[in-house]
Amino acid sequence: MKKVLLFLCLLLVSCGKNEKLNVYSFILDKKLVKIERKGEIRIKETKDNFIGIIFDIEVYNEWLVNLDMVQSKVQFINVRDGSIERSFGRKGMGPGEMVDPSGFTISEDGKIFIYDNGVRKILCFNIDGEFLYSFAFPSDLSAGDNLKVRDGKLYISLLELRYANPSEIWKSRTIGVFDLKGNLLNLCGMHDEIKKTFTYGAEIWFDFDRFSNLYSIDRGTYRIYKYDKNYKLIKVFGVQGKFRLPKEDIPWNLPPQEIVKRLMRSSGTRSMIVSGDYVYHQFYDATEKAVREKNPLYSRYYLKLYDLDGNYIPSDIELPGILLDVDDEGRLYIYESNEPGNRVIGIYELKVVDKG
Repeated sequence: MKKVLLFLCLLLVSCGKNEKLNVYSFILDKKLVKIERKGEIRIKETKDNFIGIIFDIEVYNEWLVNLDMVQSKVQFINVRDGSIERSFGRKGMGPGEMVDPSGFTISEDGKIFIYDNGVRKILCFNIDGEFLYSFAFPSDLSAGDNLKVRDGKLYISLLELRYANPSEIWKSRTIGVFDLKGNLLNLCGMHDEIKKTFTYGAEIWFDFDRFSNLYSIDRGTYRIYKYDKNYKLIKVFGVQGKFRLPKEDIPWNLPPQEIVKRLMRSSGTRSMIVSGDYVYHQFYDATEKAVREKNPLYSRYYLKLYDLDGNYIPSDIELPGILLDVDDEGRLYIYESNEPGNRVIGIYELKVVDKG
């Protein structure tokens, strides 16, 4: 069932005041964005060393680190030759084993934090795969798939379970702040006002800039929320462009086929990455072929680019696949082929240039 919901999420497209939302939407109309393919990584798989799924990857040193949710493994893909250099993890409920891993992150000092939805725990490993410790997630919170470590704290997207119903989901704070041993320090972030009328799903994407400002976005909108290091809202920004906002709600009790049909009528956020001087907002439009073939790469993916002040740099570029991550040098890693034995991740360079 989790894998069905995961696929639906791939097809998807504090708070509470009724006043009109003030959205900053300044456009740097003398600039434009170009991306150019510079290389590729062809992943080398064998019958004994293969990938079950690529959904969430982080660039770390010379590796693309993949959480394979199908095999409950963390895999280290060498960026130079595409080999799966090493991996660790296995299914189970013992110390360091995983039942249903759904999200991960890597700290600057090389600790890997994984959320296991099957046992509602956070597991911590070192970069060599040695299991260090785990802690239980609070019983009154439901964790999402997005995790980050920043300034010695672990941030996790979440839903407050007291608001886990369609009429109140918008009231929930969206991000939990924990120390690295699992003590809850704070709840912060808010859902976009669209959650008052479009209640399907509660996923949040978030990231930090180099000044420790926090950015977050709901799946069903193009609007990005920026907070300072004390979690105070600074501004809401975004330009709609090609993003198709939902025009109808999707009740949670609809049959899966009807949910998919309605999701295809609007866009959905796939990720938001903050790297260097830019905020990368990736969104997608699901296609009939993607649904029919159960292959998310057949959907259409787009990239919006903003500077750290929320100024929009004209983009809405259609991507050749799914943007997985952006490294410290500004290289984009885009998943172009997910055919087993022939998986390809393209490496792209993004440039902001003057028009004309």
